[in-house]
Amino acid sequence: MRVARPFYRRPFFWAVAAPPLLATLVCFVAPLLLLFYVSFMAPSSTQLFSHHATLANYVQSLSDRYMLLLIRRTLGVTAAVLGVCLLLGYPVALVLARMQPRRRLVTMMVLLFPLMISNVVRAYGWLEILGRNGVVNLVLVKLGWIRVPLRIVDSFEAVVIALLTILLPYMIISIANSLTAIDASLHEAAESLGANPWRAFWQVTWPLSSPGVASGMMLVFFLTLSAYVTIALLGGVQYKLLVSAVFDAVSTLQWPQAAALSFILLALALAAGAVIQLLLRPHRVQGKGRAQ
Repeated sequence: MRVARPFYRRPFFWAVAAPPLLATLVCFVAPLLLLFYVSFMAPSSTQLFSHHATLANYVQSLSDRYMLLLIRRTLGVTAAVLGVCLLLGYPVALVLARMQPRRRLVTMMVLLFPLMISNVVRAYGWLEILGRNGVVNLVLVKLGWIRVPLRIVDSFEAVVIALLTILLPYMIISIANSLTAIDASLHEAAESLGANPWRAFWQVTWPLSSPGVASGMMLVFFLTLSAYVTIALLGGVQYKLLVSAVFDAVSTLQWPQAAALSFILLALALAAGAVIQLLLRPHRVQGKGRAQ
């Protein structure tokens, strides 16, 4: 009897897989390794960096009060955006999942349509809405609720509002795709066995939808960390985050510091992803539901 060779030992597999693997190595892995190397190099005034290994870039970034403030701000903004996206996105995803397939498709296309607009254009639109002479302040002044226009731009609130409009569709669609895969009879069976709607949701729907929740949360978190344009325009010079410090370091040709800050940002992303996966592992979520 002839035993078939594993697919990865077949010449055709490597003929197909080699080009994308090579592109990944050249365009992603190699630059990342170079960036990691540069993060441990000393700065130089005569060249891009000095080939002298040092931990000073990381020590300075993690001990400087301003950098620690930027890290706290970054975590605060990402937590706020993540929380609001989850609170608003899950109910909308529930409604989407209960729609007819054709209506659901149309609604998803409507949700995705704003993503086709450039983030720069949307940020300038929010500047017109939230600025001192923007729509919000004009309406509040006309209603007599305020006398002096509020300063909304260059603040935590402006950054969060602008990021919500960009990232909320990602959360909704990730959760909706998970909810549509759940058999509706499971929820009905739980209610027929005496569970009230809230308990049926917490013990059946929530655990089964946790993979979609986790993927949506990670998407929102990662995209928030890297949303430089929105933060630069809505936060301005008064409200910067860690990604702003990376841009500032690159602008002033401080390549080692920029590389170190980039890996600190990457470490935050990986740590957050690990925590989200740990908290929303299906067996862990189901175990909590059964415990109740």
